[in-house]
Amino acid sequence: MGFTMHITVPESDPRRVETEHFAPACLDSCVEWFVNFMPEKCDKYFNFEVNANGAMNVRCHKDRNDAQPLTLEDIASLNIQTRIYEQYWEVSYTVPFALIRKYIPNYVFRDGMTIRANFYKCGGQTEYVHHGVWNPLLLEKPDFHRPEFFGEIVVGS
Repeated sequence: MGFTMHITVPESDPRRVETEHFAPACLDSCVEWFVNFMPEKCDKYFNFEVNANGAMNVRCHKDRNDAQPLTLEDIASLNIQTRIYEQYWEVSYTVPFALIRKYIPNYVFRDGMTIRANFYKCGGQTEYVHHGVWNPLLLEKPDFHRPEFFGEIVVGS
């Protein structure tokens, strides 16, 4: 059991240079999910950054400057899948509840609970450098490590 993420990206010929986990996937065609799974009791948030190759850079943050990288075993537990088509690409993975509890020991899933998150599309070294966001950032420059701009999502089983 866990949270399954599936994102379809309308982008042909995505930049996909990075092939190793913990490489800077954000320089390639990349999607990111910043999420606080238990905002009512904990300030920690995860940053899942993955490119079209399935290379993931992921950390659990106390704040922008205090982050713990997940392990290669943690990444393997996500079962990352990517598919590239002519006009778009897709990525999916599942964050097991057990993995969340490893970094947030008192985590308990409840049907109808609210999490806080934001979703980003970026490409730091793509032909056209770009940044897209689901919940607006009221800032002059993109800065994704801003939990105050995460939106609320009510989840259910």
